[in-house]
Order: sequence, then structure tokens, then C-alpha cells
Amino acid sequence: MADSKKSKKKPSRSQKKFVKDLLFSIFVLIIALASYYIGKNGLPDTDSSSSSVTVEKSEAQEEADTTVEFIDVGQGDSTLVCSDGSYMLIDTGDRDSDNTVINHLEDEGVEELEYFVITHMDADHMGEAAEIVDTFEIGTIITTQMPDSLVPTTAVYENLLDSMDAKDLKFHAAADESFTLGSCEIQTYAPQGEYSSKNNYSVLVKIIHGENSFLITGDCELEEEAEFLERNVDLSADVLKAAHHGSDTSSSSEFLAAVMPSYTVISCGVDNKYGHPDEETLIRIKKYSPTVYITAEDGSITFLSDGEGLSVEESGKE
Repeated sequence: MADSKKSKKKPSRSQKKFVKDLLFSIFVLIIALASYYIGKNGLPDTDSSSSSVTVEKSEAQEEADTTVEFIDVGQGDSTLVCSDGSYMLIDTGDRDSDNTVINHLEDEGVEELEYFVITHMDADHMGEAAEIVDTFEIGTIITTQMPDSLVPTTAVYENLLDSMDAKDLKFHAAADESFTLGSCEIQTYAPQGEYSSKNNYSVLVKIIHGENSFLITGDCELEEEAEFLERNVDLSADVLKAAHHGSDTSSSSEFLAAVMPSYTVISCGVDNKYGHPDEETLIRIKKYSPTVYITAEDGSITFLSDGEGLSVEESGKE
């Protein structure tokens, strides 16, 4: 009996045409998707050291019209805000032989400070204030009011008064008020309680640029933090300048929870004698803030804002 063979049925011409058309359609779709991706994102970077973060950062830099720079002044505080070509300086750090802040402002092309805020009268916050007044045109000098018993009698403070007199400048007493700087809204909050420490008379400065906000706290300690919480001041901010250089006298859990910063900057000196930032305080800050910069380790920290996104630059340490 002859073996029976199963014959394979050949695909019809219409089936072949269907498969061919399907493959061609898939090919065209792949080409279209690839063209769209390249047009939107550019060609992939073959340099392994580059990343998508770098690309996003450069785009944000091009569109940013406001910068907030936490200047590395060693064991002290100084913050430079620039918005649409207008400048505000918050604190100066201590005096140093390098004139760090003055030289930095001149390098940035600053000729006039629309606002000069001195959060309080400790030398590590206002040590170069007299030289700043001597060197630049100043619009308004804002500082805190404190009891006569806490007003300093130091040469640094007296020099500031002399420099102000020479330019017929007066202090504007800090209050709960707001004003504009370029495209930013600036809010200041002054303490209303009575305290034994100059630190607790620190002016709080909140900078709002579109959807981004920054909170500068001077050397505000736990007692002043509690006052602002009790007064229901809106402390929320994307970026926090941690109070008192990360000391154990500041940054309570309640205060940090009210701010809920995405970024925190601690300004302090390398191997400073105070042990700043305090280890437990740093642990507590990191519970509420995903990213923490320390000027002693990272150098000056600059945030660039386009009103929606933020990018960050670190100067690094030499």
C-alpha cells in the first residue's frame, strides 16, 4: 500500500500581499517613531559621562531668569538673588582677607543691590556689610529690630553705621511684608517675641518665583521657629537654607515638617570649631529633605529657576 503524503498548502497570492503590506506598515511606523524621538530629544549622547540630567539642566539654564546662590563663605551665611537683572544680597559672611563676597559680586557684574538684607547682627552674617555699602549702590537695607541690650558695639557694626552715614542710608526695620525683585515676590517675616539671643531675632526671607520658593532663615533657633509655627506663617518652600549652620539649636521636626523642602543647604566652614552641622540635626533634616548640600563639602550652591523647574549647580571645593 502506497504511503500517503500530506501536502503543504502554499499561501495564496492575497495572503502574501497581506503579510508584505503588514511588514511595510510596521517598518514605516518604526521610522516615524524614531524620527519623532530624535526631533524631540536629540540624538543619543555617546559619551558615557553624560546623562539625561545634564541635558535637562542645560535647558533649564537657558530658560532661567532667576538664580539663588548660596555663596561658600566658610563659617557664615551669604545668599545672592538675581531676578531679571535685579539683585538682592542676604547676609555677607564674616570679614576675610580675600573679600570673598565683594569679589564674587563684582565677578557677577553686580553694580547695584536693590535690597540688602542683614538677617541679624552676628559677625558671620554681616562682617563685610560696611565694605558692601562702600562698594555698591544700595537701594534698601533691611534688618531686624532687637533690644538695646543686644545691639552690638563691635567695630564691624560701627563701621557699617559709618558707611551708611556716608551715603545717607538708614535701616528699614524688618516686618511682615512683601515686595518685588524682578519677577520674584519677596516676603519677610520678623519675630515678635522677646528673646535673650540675637539669633532668635533673625529675619526670615521667603523668595517666590512662579512655582518655586526658597526660605532663608538666618540663625533662627528653636524658640523663634516655634513662634512662626504658632503664628501660622506659611513656611513651605522647595529650598531651605537651614538655620544656624545646621546647629543642634535649630531645625526642629515641626519646623522642617512645615517647610517640607526638596532641597536643603547648610552653610558652614570646613572643620569648623562648632562641629556644624550637628550629626543628629543632619539626620533629622534628611528625614524631611531628600537632597542636602553642605557648602563645606560642595562649595557654593546655585539654584536656577524658570518659574516651573529648578536646576542646581555646585562649584565644588578646590
